[in-house]
Formats: sequence, structure tokens, C-alpha cells
Amino acid sequence: MATIGLRDVYFAPMIEDTEVETTYETPFRVGKAITANVQPQYNTGELRADDGVAETAESRGVTNVALNTDDLSPTVQSKLLGKKINSDGVLMDSEDDRPPYGALMFRSEKANGAYRYTVLYKGKFTPPETNYETKQETPTFQTPTVNGRFLRRQSDNHIGGQLDEDGEGVSATIIDNWFKSVYEETPEV
Repeated sequence: MATIGLRDVYFAPMIEDTEVETTYETPFRVGKAITANVQPQYNTGELRADDGVAETAESRGVTNVALNTDDLSPTVQSKLLGKKINSDGVLMDSEDDRPPYGALMFRSEKANGAYRYTVLYKGKFTPPETNYETKQETPTFQTPTVNGRFLRRQSDNHIGGQLDEDGEGVSATIIDNWFKSVYEETPEV
């Protein structure tokens, strides 16, 4: 079913990602969602034989994300982009900034009123371009867009997941906890 909305964008900085497990900090709200453009990249190759294509192969690349929100507060920028806020309360831009890996979570309303929940498990964002414009007769808002690149986790090779709350067998507990911690697959019994 088609989606008609976007809201509740959260990011959970990654603590560690090993072959055994991946752990995250508590998610925080990035800002009020405007757009999230998620573009998975696939690379393909062709084996040509007997004057034609005999085989094809695909390889998953990174998933590019362009995230536009109403604002990125200094606190959010410090957590999302690895920037420091100094003792005077000034957000500093430095060569030493190191954006953390983390999980991105959001939900999108579907045409039937139910929500589709999305998580991307491991990625980092780069600072946004900043545009300023003088006021006109009709005000124009300038909002930040951060670009991220998401890849697979070491612990399980997962890139992300998606859940429709009106799907068959969906647990209300998963929905209730979606933004409280990063969703992890329930082990099969």
C-alpha cells in the first residue's frame, strides 16, 4: 500500500558491532521529519559468452539516505555528527569531528491509516549544507538535509528491516518499543 506521510525520525548511536553482537545507545529524536530518501545501491556484472549474456551477478552496495528535518539542534548535531559543544555552549565545527555509526528509525503513514516502520542498522551522516536567504514578501523556510551511507552489520549482515503495523501476526510490543530501542529479531524457539 502507498505511503502518505513521514514522522518520528530517531537515531541510535552504535556502541559496538562485532561478529557476535551489535549494541546501541538509547535512540534520540533527530527532528520533525520532512523527507527521507532511501536509495539502496546494487552493482551488477555480466558474463558474456557465445555472443550474448550467459550469467549475471549482483552485489549489494551501500544504502544512501538523504534526511530532511525541520531543524538540527546543536545537541542533535553533536550526537549525530560527532561535533562538540564547548563550555560557552557553541557548537564547534572541527577537522576532528567523527560522526558515529548508528541506526536510523522512522515511520510512514500508509493510505489506510496504519504505519510502516523502518530501521536501517548501521550508517553515519555527514554535515548538511547550510543555506541562508533574506526574508521576502512570502517567507521561505531553509531546512537542513543530512546525507548518510548505511551498510551491513558485522554481527548478522543485516542492513535494515521494515514492518507494517497492520501486517499479519505483528506484535503490539514491537510497535510500542520501536523508538525506545533498536529492533532486533526475536530468536526462534
